[in-house]
Amino acid sequence: MTATEISKLVGVTRATVSNWRKRHEDFPKPVGGTEFRPVFDWNAVQAWLADRGQDATDAPILSLQTELRSALSSDDARILLAGLKPSDSGWVSSDPATTDAVSGVLKTLAHAAEVEGPRAALQALADHAHGGEQNVGLYRTPELVAALMAELLEPLQAGPTRVLDPACGGGSLLVAAAERGATELYGQDISETQAALARLVVQAETEVDADIATGDSLHDDAFPGLEVDAVLSSPLSVRDWAADRVHIDDPRWAYGTPGRMDSDLAWVQHALAHLRPRGRAVLLLPAHVASKASGRRIRGALLRAGALRAVITLPPRLPQLLWARLNPQIWILEKPDPDAAVADSVLLVDTAAGEAAQSGAGDAVDWPPVAETVRRVWSAFVEGRAAQAEEPNVSTVVRVVDLLDEEVDLTPGPRVRLAIDPEIVADEADTALSRLRATVAELADASEAVGQVRQISGATWRTATLSDLASGGAVRILRAQPSRSTASDDEDLRLAITGRDIATGGPASGKIKVEPDSLAVEVEIGDVLVPTVRVPRGQAFRIGGPEEEGIALGPNVQLVRTDPQRLDPWFVAGFIGGIDEGSSLGTTAIHSALHRTRIPLLPLAQQQRYGEAFRRLHQLRAALAQAGEAVDQVAEVMTTGLVAGALEPTAGSATHEDIGNPRGGSE
Repeated sequence: MTATEISKLVGVTRATVSNWRKRHEDFPKPVGGTEFRPVFDWNAVQAWLADRGQDATDAPILSLQTELRSALSSDDARILLAGLKPSDSGWVSSDPATTDAVSGVLKTLAHAAEVEGPRAALQALADHAHGGEQNVGLYRTPELVAALMAELLEPLQAGPTRVLDPACGGGSLLVAAAERGATELYGQDISETQAALARLVVQAETEVDADIATGDSLHDDAFPGLEVDAVLSSPLSVRDWAADRVHIDDPRWAYGTPGRMDSDLAWVQHALAHLRPRGRAVLLLPAHVASKASGRRIRGALLRAGALRAVITLPPRLPQLLWARLNPQIWILEKPDPDAAVADSVLLVDTAAGEAAQSGAGDAVDWPPVAETVRRVWSAFVEGRAAQAEEPNVSTVVRVVDLLDEEVDLTPGPRVRLAIDPEIVADEADTALSRLRATVAELADASEAVGQVRQISGATWRTATLSDLASGGAVRILRAQPSRSTASDDEDLRLAITGRDIATGGPASGKIKVEPDSLAVEVEIGDVLVPTVRVPRGQAFRIGGPEEEGIALGPNVQLVRTDPQRLDPWFVAGFIGGIDEGSSLGTTAIHSALHRTRIPLLPLAQQQRYGEAFRRLHQLRAALAQAGEAVDQVAEVMTTGLVAGALEPTAGSATHEDIGNPRGGSE
């Protein structure tokens, strides 16, 4: 077991484990690994912890990974995975000569499956069979995305009974299909280990015996002639798929022979070839497939035949999505029915730009609104409600003939931005202009207020550092204590204000875990909140108000709490924020040496006059920031409206001087 895994099991940081090794000579010595990544005997570590009264957290998956490393080689794990059979107690090996090591692994595997679920337990075994590196050569469809893709099969006549995934990986999409009614499941994967994993996962989670084959579907299709109701797949995009190994007259290439760099369009046609008429395929593909020059002929053929029904751009930073799919799209295709009219329109959806993709804080995507948006517009489109399928900044229905230009570019974003409602854009423009006028007025008022100062001769004050003032009880300097726990349920987390929130002027966005035996530092009205790292042009402090009262102090924030009978908080904040110790160095971030900040020792009444001046300057900066945001909003809304043809300049908006100046404006 590595030091990182020990830290997770015990609930401490990785640095704590390193300190144990340095400070305690009796800490178990490494039994393998390398100098930089040593491996320890977990039983010895547990015994060492028990001697000190500390128990390890029950983490079945980590325990399984540890036992696999110590008991089985990767080859042994691969053989075990291929021969596993379900039993009443979990799984048994098909090998009659099961060793004690394998029996121990099977027992731990069953416990992990009971606590964490069969998929997680079996995945740990498959990872070890792949050499222990969880993501090398593997490529998994996140469960949330798999669920959405399966839902997009509906409504499908009589529902999807027979489903194929020709690049099934660990079986996520087949499980999602079974959970929505599919009873016949077929899968193929080039990796023996992944194929074995898919077979076991599907069986364990759905009780459906899937027909899973091993091999390269594009070159050695395990199910020739099979027609299914639906194809769900997330095939791996490769640079060169060896197109020269496939006959040019292959019946799958009904829409054109894909080039060696167009593996994705080979998968698209492979999926269509396995569908019954009016059957549906939902594929997760990289975004470049929609616009790549070498694929325009095949994209055009798909459109003319009515085979392509929707292209949906998903937001980046999807949960669990691997680097290969940072810009993913969902393509929905339908096998043309020779007895039905050819579809003459396509749904284009761009959730990456819509409000549904905005999380509001941090980098994670708020997935439920994204999935709901996609389901809503797709259902409206497939049911013939084109007006409801079009949502501003999210989706548009485009005629096929309008897409058949020289590029045949199916990227949703540009089309979605052009398909906007003029009335909505006009309302947004009016709202943005009203906000701009209001913020400009606030900026003017703030600029007048800050002028209420007068010249004096250079003042000399006695000063004291904040550290000295804290020793005398005039201030308290507080910071949040880091949690000792590495994981937590959402119910255990509290809203907290972070250094980033202060620097950007945004609301509290952090989450912290509060230990049962400790109290969070809560913000009070009048507290001076200072980020531990100064960002140029970012706010240097914030004074706690009603919005911050009671919120926990989060990471990268220091709190200065003054005695109101001795120090005015705005006075203190002004001197904290007014001295930029690193500006002359040209650095992009300035570590705040808060304790060394010197504060003049003035009477309280004089402090309050200075504090009021600092407050007005703070308001001026805030007004300027708000005005800048309003300007950006006006420019974005009006530019979009003008470009999309939803707005036009009024008759008197241009002067002769403007028209005569090719650079715009007047000279």
